[in-house]
Amino acid sequence: MRALVLGGGGAKGMAHIGVLKALEEEGWRFDMVVGCSIGAIVGGLYALGYSTNLIERIAREIAADPTKEFLAPSFTLTEILDSEKFERFLRRYVGDFKIEEMPIKFAANAYDISTHREVVVRGGSLLAAMRVSASLPGIFEALNFKTTGMTLVDGGVVNPVPVKVARELGAEEVIAVNVLDRFPKGESFVRLPHFRRRKTLVSQVARFFAIRRKNPLKVLSESFIAYQGALVGAILEAHPPDVLIEPDTSGVGILDFTLENYEKLLKAGYRAAKEVLHRQSADT
Repeated sequence: MRALVLGGGGAKGMAHIGVLKALEEEGWRFDMVVGCSIGAIVGGLYALGYSTNLIERIAREIAADPTKEFLAPSFTLTEILDSEKFERFLRRYVGDFKIEEMPIKFAANAYDISTHREVVVRGGSLLAAMRVSASLPGIFEALNFKTTGMTLVDGGVVNPVPVKVARELGAEEVIAVNVLDRFPKGESFVRLPHFRRRKTLVSQVARFFAIRRKNPLKVLSESFIAYQGALVGAILEAHPPDVLIEPDTSGVGILDFTLENYEKLLKAGYRAAKEVLHRQSADT
């Protein structure tokens, strides 16, 4: 059984579509797709039977106006981005499909904050699988399932490129795509000065606008992606795929869904896949 594993990485995951395009051109077919986070969304659509051209158009729709639904701001205290609008976007494309009914075997990973375990969703609602796998902690509301007692968040918390999951589900050959930067990138040794907050009105106003510039959502999301990047190297070393494709997604943040990045990442994914596949052909 041949499996395709698509890793997490937010907006960086638009590179997955370029990879899929190259794989199709080279005649690669898969019996199973395993996805994490954005990889579960792209992989879920692909396993459901969506063409790469249609997935490309969906990604372009997101990149053209990400805050309309996909990354709409929330006005509640439980999340930063609006889960309901995010779910409505996903439902428009996957409806009430069950994983068991999909033409290609599919699974997505998530993390249960109640039991501190990785959870593999391999049956039931495709929409629910995508939603929990891409539930960035603190950004989207964690989903609580009373029937199982689980509270699930993004699978990238523990396993951003779930090669191990594919092996455990019976894959004999695994092609994995990692879109995350590898961290750490070295250390900086500095001396920090003493500081004290000023309480004047001018300083408070200045601080307010400084916070606006730094954007707490971006700080949270980029910290999460750095953590994943530090984790992914160890995971791939412990559970190496047979083929590893790593597009250059540097300079793109986890929430940087823009048309410019969309074009850049599709090309990066396509180029990286072609290079790896041609190298594989030359070696065999």
